[in-house]
Amino acid sequence: MNFSELSENTRSYRRFIENKEIPMEMLKKMIASAGLAPNASNLQRLRFSLVTEEKEKNILFSGIGWAGYITEWEGPSPGERPAAYIVIQAPVEEKVFTGIDVGITAAYIVLEASSNGIASCMLLNYNKDSVTAVQGYLPKLVIALGYPGETVVLDKDSENLRYWRDENGVHHVPKLSLKTLVLKG
Repeated sequence: MNFSELSENTRSYRRFIENKEIPMEMLKKMIASAGLAPNASNLQRLRFSLVTEEKEKNILFSGIGWAGYITEWEGPSPGERPAAYIVIQAPVEEKVFTGIDVGITAAYIVLEASSNGIASCMLLNYNKDSVTAVQGYLPKLVIALGYPGETVVLDKDSENLRYWRDENGVHHVPKLSLKTLVLKG
C-alpha cells in the first residue's frame, strides 16, 4: 500500500472487535514508529503508556467522550470497545511546541496501526483522572486501538464537515476538496 492509499484508509474508528487482542509486539511497534517522528529540537520529550489490562481499560473507557457530532450515542457497546489504548504523555514542564509534537507523534502511531489492519481513534475528550498517573508526566492524548468493528467511508469533496452515521450504521467522514484546501498556487 502506498502512502496515499494509507492516508485514505486511515480513519477514526469508534467501534472495534473488542475480544480480538492486539499483540504486544504490534503495540510496541507503534510506539517504536512514534519514536521516529520528527519533533521540536529533537528533544524527544514524549513517553507512552500502554493500557491493555481489563480493569485499566474499563476505567479509561468510562472517562471518554466518543463522538461529539453523534450526540445520541454514548460510545461503543460491550464487545465494540477498544482492545488497547496508547496514552501519549508529556513532561509536566510544558513547552510551546508540545502540542505539535503530540500531533505528529500520534499520526505516526495511527498510520503504523492502519498499515497493519488495526483501527484507531485519537481522543482529546477524556477525564484526566481516568488515566494512570506517571510521575513527572501528564497525559496529552489517548489513542483507542482495535481491529475495525464498523465501516468508515470518506465523503470526498464535501463542504459539510460533520461526520455522521447512516441508517445502516456506516460512519461517513466528509473531507474538503483539493480546490478548497489550496489557498494559492
